[in-house]
Amino acid sequence: MSSDSIFKTSWNDASEIDISYTRLSVSALLSVFFGLGTFLVYFTPWFFFLGAIAILLSLLSLGAIRNADGGLTGTSLAYIGLCSAATALVSIAVFWAAYHHGIRQEADQFFRLWFAAVQQGNIPQAKEYQSIYAQRSKAENAEQWWKTQYDNKYAHRAIHHYVEDKLIRTLMALGDTAKISYYKTVYVHSEREKDAIVLIYAVTFPAESGNTETFFVRIGGKRIFPSESQGFTAAGWHLEGTPVFYFPEEFK
Repeated sequence: MSSDSIFKTSWNDASEIDISYTRLSVSALLSVFFGLGTFLVYFTPWFFFLGAIAILLSLLSLGAIRNADGGLTGTSLAYIGLCSAATALVSIAVFWAAYHHGIRQEADQFFRLWFAAVQQGNIPQAKEYQSIYAQRSKAENAEQWWKTQYDNKYAHRAIHHYVEDKLIRTLMALGDTAKISYYKTVYVHSEREKDAIVLIYAVTFPAESGNTETFFVRIGGKRIFPSESQGFTAAGWHLEGTPVFYFPEEFK
């Protein structure tokens, strides 16, 4: 029988026994919570901060786990939080980029209708484009439109001011000789009930010297979506104010 006994081991030797403990990284767990919450950014951009917090917590937890020499776990959770936040932020950025591109295309088509109406001297149509889509006159032609304005002295005054505008008179005088081309986007913004945009157009026309000259026009528009409170069911674009001459900053 062996003379060795388990009782020969001193209690003081217990510190020499290798016992390791691991714990879950709290920051990694929180990164998952904030990472999944980042998808709320589709409802309002205010939740963008959740993605920033998730990414920060993920990176901090990964660094802490790496430096803990096995004392911390949660690497998978940290990556889940990081990927969730990144996916939400990238996808919402792509979504809004595509949506704003679509807004610019639609607004461009509408603005060109206004340019064409002014160049053709169709003041009733051009003026109506400044009214909210659902509130525009339903007159089928210019003659009917003028009749609806006949008894309203304020409408007459507004029309005279409109026709006397320098930009309006210039476009009417140039007519079809003026070539309209998109130059740049100044502003585009979207909310739940409306889209707004401001574009710059270059107007090129033949000069007396035989060359061509160009001036720029700043034109803004807004599209309002139907709602019960507004009392209409159709959505459409309208001009936000009368377009004006514009001198690009890069030419100053």
